[in-house]
Amino acid sequence: MAEIDPWGDVELGNYNEKMEKFGIDPVEEVADRLPDHRFVRRGIVFGHRDLDRLLDARDDGKQFAMMTGIMPSGVFHFGHKCVVDQINMYQQMGAEVTIAAADIESFNTRDVSLEEAREMVVEQYLKNYAALGIDLEDIDFYFQSQAGNNHLARSKMFAKHLTQNQVEATYGSAEPGKISSALTQYADILRPQFPENGGPKPTVVPVGLDQDPHIRLTRDIASKYQRQDLVKPSSTYNKFMRGLQGGKMSSSDPKSYIALTDSVEDAKKKIDQAKTGGRDTLEEHREKGAELSEDMVFELLTFHLIKDDSELERIKEEYSSGEMLSGELKQIAKEKLEQFLVEHQEKREELGPKVEQYVDEEFEFEV
Repeated sequence: MAEIDPWGDVELGNYNEKMEKFGIDPVEEVADRLPDHRFVRRGIVFGHRDLDRLLDARDDGKQFAMMTGIMPSGVFHFGHKCVVDQINMYQQMGAEVTIAAADIESFNTRDVSLEEAREMVVEQYLKNYAALGIDLEDIDFYFQSQAGNNHLARSKMFAKHLTQNQVEATYGSAEPGKISSALTQYADILRPQFPENGGPKPTVVPVGLDQDPHIRLTRDIASKYQRQDLVKPSSTYNKFMRGLQGGKMSSSDPKSYIALTDSVEDAKKKIDQAKTGGRDTLEEHREKGAELSEDMVFELLTFHLIKDDSELERIKEEYSSGEMLSGELKQIAKEKLEQFLVEHQEKREELGPKVEQYVDEEFEFEV
């Protein structure tokens, strides 16, 4: 059995153990060279591989890129927003941005039809991406099934540089559908470096630890592929947001997440029902304070709803000391959440038709 299954459970246990085992460096080493982003300051982005190579290119005025993917697996929620926040950060740094919509992978590994996947990409992802500040006209966006013959041919040629033992050791099995999807992902990750996209350049892929097997094998292929020079892709690693009830956040469990299309009323109800770190009695809470590591509402505030560190620190101190109660924390979250959702959904409504027009003009689906 593989140590990490990129198609399986995201409960990965101790981050530090995985970092040491797979050669991931702490992001603190390069934090002073990154933009002043809350994900970096708060340790949400915690690890990297070869990010200094990309930062050197930026500092030298050379080309560099960022690549990420969309897995159409359900509604777009705050867990997905973590990726979009990082896209915006790298784009502001000057990166060329590539985004792949994984309709082939969802067909092969999630039993989602191509048509359903494409509709989900547009309705749940691209419209929210646009409302969050991503300009589709300014990036290389594509569906895997529409990536072009050269792209898909290269993905199959990459198989020459893999062995059965290597695949099974990395993924735990060599199921045809998963391996076909993995090969397509390698091409996705390396796409910014293909000749038609300007050739070799440092490229960073922001992922959760569950996707590290794909990164490791792509780096191995990049070092062996002989038809063109390729730079081993860099990667950063961000913590997973947990579900509102604790445990993993899952698109199949609406109680575990807040979607960016949820009504304000429904979103507030989910906050009311969320797991907190408050104590069983008022007396105990005043005495011991909240257990912040067990509080999903505080986690939502930390990841997304409070950008000011001093404001977050004040709440942290009052809540952990017992001065602030769980109900008061939830009220803060509901107010912040309402403000965000109202503004976001207005932008989404405004930009939705432009997104639909963009997809209609750019893609002709035949597969």
